[in-house]
Amino acid sequence: MNTVAKGDALEDKTFDLLKEELEKGRLGIDSSSGKIFKKKGYYSKDREKDIIVDISIEVWLPNATNYSLLWVCECKNYGHKVPVDDVEEFKAKLDQIAGKNVKGVIATKNSFQSGAISYARNQGIGLVRIMPDDQVTWMMHFMTTASLKENRLNPREFNAALSNCSHQAQERTFYSAYDGYIFGNWQSLLRHTFESSS
Repeated sequence: MNTVAKGDALEDKTFDLLKEELEKGRLGIDSSSGKIFKKKGYYSKDREKDIIVDISIEVWLPNATNYSLLWVCECKNYGHKVPVDDVEEFKAKLDQIAGKNVKGVIATKNSFQSGAISYARNQGIGLVRIMPDDQVTWMMHFMTTASLKENRLNPREFNAALSNCSHQAQERTFYSAYDGYIFGNWQSLLRHTFESSS
């Protein structure tokens, strides 16, 4: 599969999942106030033309003439770590299209360079790692109250998943860090994003 096809596959999978979650009202916003798009353009005064983004969700207040918040997801499906340059470029795009009314996330199936993680954290950009199927081990076991406590989110595990290409996950396919927090699924990440912006 070529690079463009790999990127499109990740975008399609992410878009379909987010669309379903939005329609079911599980992202922290009412489905009637959120609109999701793939490959939509947003005008940049600096470029004097649109910047096309992979996935966006616009949050609209009742009777508004423009969205009140824009959430943008950039998908990177590389065979190597996402470099800091990509995060810097993404930040520049976000600043051009919406200023302070925008929240951004970069999603990848690989990991991020340490500089990319630091820059994203300091610029308020979320990072998401969607684990490849061959790097996740699923185990069936009896669930007790004690075992549920053991399945809590672990910052060390998340740091390893975001920074280590060969990280082997145990029963987790999603890792995200944003705004000083870690998240184990799209729903909790977006719910936090939208609720903290209100």
